[in-house]
Amino acid sequence: MKDRYGRKIEYLRISVTQNCNLKCIYCDPEGDNCKEDMDNNLSPVEIESIVRSMAKIGIKKVRITGGEPLVRSDIVEIVKRVSSVKGIEDVSMTTNGISLHRYARQLKDGGLKRLNVSIDSLKEEKFRMITGGGDLKKTLEGIDMALDVGLMPIKINTVLIRGVNDDEIDDFINLSKDRPIESRFIELMPIGDFGEKNADKIVFNADVINERPYLKYLKRSDKGAPAQYYTVEGYQGKVGFISPMSHKFCSDCNRIRLTSDGRIRPCLGDNGEVDIMEMLRKNPGDLDKLIHEIVYNKPIGHHFGEDYSSSRKMSRIGG
Repeated sequence: MKDRYGRKIEYLRISVTQNCNLKCIYCDPEGDNCKEDMDNNLSPVEIESIVRSMAKIGIKKVRITGGEPLVRSDIVEIVKRVSSVKGIEDVSMTTNGISLHRYARQLKDGGLKRLNVSIDSLKEEKFRMITGGGDLKKTLEGIDMALDVGLMPIKINTVLIRGVNDDEIDDFINLSKDRPIESRFIELMPIGDFGEKNADKIVFNADVINERPYLKYLKRSDKGAPAQYYTVEGYQGKVGFISPMSHKFCSDCNRIRLTSDGRIRPCLGDNGEVDIMEMLRKNPGDLDKLIHEIVYNKPIGHHFGEDYSSSRKMSRIGG
């Protein structure tokens, strides 16, 4: 369906948990919000019900996120249920990859098509520092396993932070040389204490591109996708740039978000949310109408750069 501004909304991002097995510096370095009562999470059956309602209004793509979705013991069931919904054409996942080596084949068999893996350093000690104790080897092992079972392309998401990991840009680009990997750079956003207090650490993607004239621009095939892609001659993969701070792509935004505690958040950079948990559990017959209203009234755009402060950390919204 189209919202009130004429945008065709086709993409649902579901945060299935705010729990995580890492404590990234720009997300939740103390780990305070990475633990929750699992009883507050939507169940696999409830997630399927919401996706069915979403499919009725034209949602075709679903991305499962967190927190870290692979900390849920029922994550394979969730993938299977979402994939089974009529009208859903593509199911993907964003993960930190720590447990991916154990789940890759089950996820593929359950209907998962593609993966985004968050990696903010290719140096073991720096990776451990940024993630609050993560093991880079496990994440890289998970990527290898995902490629082996056919979860392709793999998209590597890297949040660039000036003075922290911006010296590794070319190393990340080289990941796409010999394998079907899309290396993507994301500008640091003002979500959570680190992002709000470190605007001076934003690395603007335009500068990264301008310093590398060998990157060749690819015309967008999907206007709703936030990334602008480039190719490098002789490379199997691509290089992408997601620039929420320097390039506002709200006019083409085609997505809606569902949090693990049953709230629909129509815009990442707007604090407006609607709690659908009670209706889902007590009056499910009215859910279709409510979802239609929420999607139709999606805000015109985000408020980054306007002294914006998010009411939730990224782990509670969904990466």
